[in-house]
Amino acid sequence: MNRRSINKQQGLSLIEVMIAIVISSLLMAGTIQIFVNNKQTYRVQEAVSRLQENGRFAMQILTKDIRMAGFTGCGRMGTISNIADIDGDGIADQTSDFSTGGIDGREEAALPVNITNTVQLTTAEVNDGTDVILIKRASDTGVRLVGNMGVVNANIQLDSATAAGLFAADDILIISDCEATDIFAANNVSSGGTITIAHSSAVNTSNNLSKLYDTDATVMKMESFAYYIGTNAAGSPSLYRKRLDNVNVVTEELIDGIEDMEIKYGEDTDADGTANIYRDAGAVTNMQNVVSARLTFTARTLEDNVSLNGGRITRDFSSTITIRNRVN
Repeated sequence: MNRRSINKQQGLSLIEVMIAIVISSLLMAGTIQIFVNNKQTYRVQEAVSRLQENGRFAMQILTKDIRMAGFTGCGRMGTISNIADIDGDGIADQTSDFSTGGIDGREEAALPVNITNTVQLTTAEVNDGTDVILIKRASDTGVRLVGNMGVVNANIQLDSATAAGLFAADDILIISDCEATDIFAANNVSSGGTITIAHSSAVNTSNNLSKLYDTDATVMKMESFAYYIGTNAAGSPSLYRKRLDNVNVVTEELIDGIEDMEIKYGEDTDADGTANIYRDAGAVTNMQNVVSARLTFTARTLEDNVSLNGGRITRDFSSTITIRNRVN
């Protein structure tokens, strides 16, 4: 009797098998859905983290240069020796021009703009509806003179221990002693124990400087930048920079995923050192009166299909930056 009962309990019925399959399928579907949701959450978090990192990095780069726009050491602007023809194209170069105080702006529709006389930033390079900002300033690294320099003397002498490798022929240089500032092109840079920089009229309109500089003067390289939004080889919008490197213009892609840059300039209309009104570049009456800039970047995720509607996520990053050399 017991053996017959045991035999009757062997195996599963078809209904039991089907129920087990259905339950297993539901559990598997739930597990897969949890995995897919977790993976999508990770993708979104990673994409947004990179977006935020790119936005902060872009803001950091521009903040530094805007804040230092027009920096010429600690001195007031003295007589400027304009560049004659450092790139040999037969056209006088004005890359040392500080007529706007080291900062200038353009809207994409107002291009082209000269980087040098032979290199322009054109509408073909700049994404529609985005802004361009041009900045000129002295570099962060300066070298003291080691001897007197006469007003008509074409030579500046520097100590090689601190100046070696910093300067080259055709560099645009700034000299300042906290009383005056001059900008000139070097036509020759020697080597040895004492480095001599010649700034004769061969590459300048004159070898005369505005005063007799002494050992308290500092020589710095002039830096010139143009920041704009362009499209890279992969078809993605990026923050780009053109910079003057000796007589050459170098184009650099800085940060991928920056799709817009908008800048409003704070104009001081009553000479109290504070912006009274913020205007687009084309509406500024005098760039010399601009004391701050309101900068806004729009950054987007590099990956598609990360937002709820299946597209990209975008974020705006904004900051108001004081131009230090305008408020001192």
